[in-house]
Amino acid sequence: MRGATTWAVAALLLLPLLPGCDKGTSAPAAEPQGQVRVSKGVAPQIGYTAPDFELADLDGHMHRLSDHRGAVVLLNFWATWCGPCRIEMPTLQAVHEDYGGPDFQVLAVAGDLEGRTLVRPFMKELGLTFPGLLDDTGTVQDQYFVNALPMTFLLDRHGVIVYKMVGFFDWNQPRFRGMVEGLMNEA
Repeated sequence: MRGATTWAVAALLLLPLLPGCDKGTSAPAAEPQGQVRVSKGVAPQIGYTAPDFELADLDGHMHRLSDHRGAVVLLNFWATWCGPCRIEMPTLQAVHEDYGGPDFQVLAVAGDLEGRTLVRPFMKELGLTFPGLLDDTGTVQDQYFVNALPMTFLLDRHGVIVYKMVGFFDWNQPRFRGMVEGLMNEA
């Protein structure tokens, strides 16, 4: 237990120096695509509909992003090997516990190549109960131009990206909670 505590304290001290885990890619700027504002072939941008995808969760159930329309969605990209992701996960769990339901969903897309072999014990160890989606081929991360972890998109009830965060973020902050509550109160 002492080793885990030492690691956690060290990670918190280094946190300002480690905004996220770099994946070493870059993305071009988004441009409007006619009447439809969907990011295609460019990094998803605020004000655009998030690109749709379908991934399996740890139990093999398929989740299509567009099936969550009508709910505010926190779409988080992460990996078990990413230190800042490990620190961020309990804050995502707290938000999920406080708001999770038909009006708010946390979808956590794991980019581990080993898939459920690593993701399931990681989520169990941290007591995470929101859906862990498996992107072991990296297809969805490529679609979203994920070049650092964690990377999070907040989507309104219509699937439009309203906020994007790269790197660790404490999702318990009043500013974020106010954003979620505001989006949940919109029709």
